[in-house]
Amino acid sequence: MRRAAAVTAAIALFAAGCATKSFDVGFGEAEGAPQFMVDGRPLQIRAGELVPQRIPREYWRHRVQMCRAMGLNAVSCYFMWNGFEREDGSFDFKTGSRDVAAFLEICKDEGMWVLFRPGPYVCCEWDFGGLPVRLLKDSSIKIRSSDPRYMAECLRYLNAIADVAEPYLAKNGGPIVLVQLENEYGSWGDKDLDYIRALKAFWKGRGFGPMYMADGAQDKFLKDLVYPDPEIAIGLNSITEDNALALARKYNPGVPAISAETYPGWLTHWGEEAQKPRDISGALKWLMEKPCSFSLFLAHGGTSFGFTAGANGGGEGGYEPDITSYDFAAPVDEQGNATEAFHVYRKLIFDALGETPPPVPEPVPNMEFGEVKMEFFAPLRANIAGETRAERPVSFEEMDQNQGMVFYSTVLPAGGDGTLEFDRIGDRAQFFLDGRQIALVDRRFTRPKVKVPARKSPAALEVAVEGMGHINFGPRMVARKNRKGIFAPVTLDGRELLGWRMRRKPLDEKFVMGERRADDDGLPGGHFKGVLVLDREPADTFIDMSGWTKGVLYVNGRNLGRYWNVGPQTRLYCPASWLVKGTNAIDVVDVEQREPSSLRGAAAPR
Repeated sequence: MRRAAAVTAAIALFAAGCATKSFDVGFGEAEGAPQFMVDGRPLQIRAGELVPQRIPREYWRHRVQMCRAMGLNAVSCYFMWNGFEREDGSFDFKTGSRDVAAFLEICKDEGMWVLFRPGPYVCCEWDFGGLPVRLLKDSSIKIRSSDPRYMAECLRYLNAIADVAEPYLAKNGGPIVLVQLENEYGSWGDKDLDYIRALKAFWKGRGFGPMYMADGAQDKFLKDLVYPDPEIAIGLNSITEDNALALARKYNPGVPAISAETYPGWLTHWGEEAQKPRDISGALKWLMEKPCSFSLFLAHGGTSFGFTAGANGGGEGGYEPDITSYDFAAPVDEQGNATEAFHVYRKLIFDALGETPPPVPEPVPNMEFGEVKMEFFAPLRANIAGETRAERPVSFEEMDQNQGMVFYSTVLPAGGDGTLEFDRIGDRAQFFLDGRQIALVDRRFTRPKVKVPARKSPAALEVAVEGMGHINFGPRMVARKNRKGIFAPVTLDGRELLGWRMRRKPLDEKFVMGERRADDDGLPGGHFKGVLVLDREPADTFIDMSGWTKGVLYVNGRNLGRYWNVGPQTRLYCPASWLVKGTNAIDVVDVEQREPSSLRGAAAPR
């Protein structure tokens, strides 16, 4: 009980005094072990990971309050560089879910410490791990390294977000008690310790700290890193038993350790079974009894709206794209409701503290709505942003496009049956010969050869390529393995095909909302429109896309993300704040369907 009282005192001090005083945050020793300290008192950090950019801004406070009601005293939060950077290179830290200061202010108001994780690289199943996709345009730039070109870009971003976050440092009376240098760098194939040292020097020079790292809890991830370093707390993913804690102290003795990502759930890829919650009750009891600081990854996952969902580099074809939902089987579900696990962990934590739990926030209202009929608006190829011509195919990134679609075309000479081969396609492609579909290639599987029928005369070859999330973890993040589009050489029976035309269709919100009506061209895919009329105040809903094939859903001009009939996700989350009482515009761009299906709203995900 003495430990619980000391920990409680530290957070109570923060909640009561953060508006008017500064805090001395650092490392020290208490009860014979290194500890995080606030004003000379030990603090067991009990954090829950939230990703503000995956949560509608209107629900930020609710999600923070859910963490506190579970017995947590801190929020750990990634901030994604590519979610803030505008096309002109400037940064938006104000609009919508980008308002970093507003989120930190809420944490301060709610008496919750913050583990600040600004990148530059974050992973988090986010497109390209949070890095700007434009860095893939020049394959000679070495990401996550001390390459001067990469570092210049990193520091430009880090200085910008540091300006926003600085008033919220604990020493300035704010909630930020830890700053992460980089994420899971021990898993990066080509370690460049000058890069890590440069990041440390940057944050130290800006007056941020203390700092920590987060890596896998194995020797192979920790050796050849920057440890030992008395100024960097060691974070392992995860620490849930004595052997892992001993490993942390072996590599960085004398500083506190934190189970930086303690996993109550896991991510889901398209085509997989939906992930189920992991029971971490035993691990949580151990963490509370030790005591050892920890962060639940995730307390609440949210949604990868738009094109923010990333991909992993495993599976049969070396590519596993993530679904739109980032529910992660977390104790607070995608809509923000408490799960069975939430109540189990809440009781466990408060029993260990010997405290009475506060009330759990009321559930967020949800609703159903009936069938919305959709109508054909335009064929997939009717509206094009522009075109590029080159001898060999050019990647999306080299054409300054992130995801969406590109229609690649060239002419095949007359000849008998043949075999079309290519270096790689990212990520999914429909092959047409003189307007007739002859093949479908999916990067998730082993690269096939495409059989081409005989041609009595030259024939037009079109390859409609859809880009999905960029790989966000591991050595496959590099440009040569992570770009989108067709990669040369492309050969027909060993002879390279030259003279390519590339027509771009980015599918971002502004582009899709600006499309013009056009007649059906008889080819697969189309843009469809419908109207949802609500005669009541809107509530959260899950839009059922089970009648559609593969594409993107937009509501009132907002991109809710991808749907795909391979599952397991068939419904896309739509927050109430994106709907209005009255008329709501719904747009669907399906890359395969020519005929419209209907859609409806459900009160729960599936």
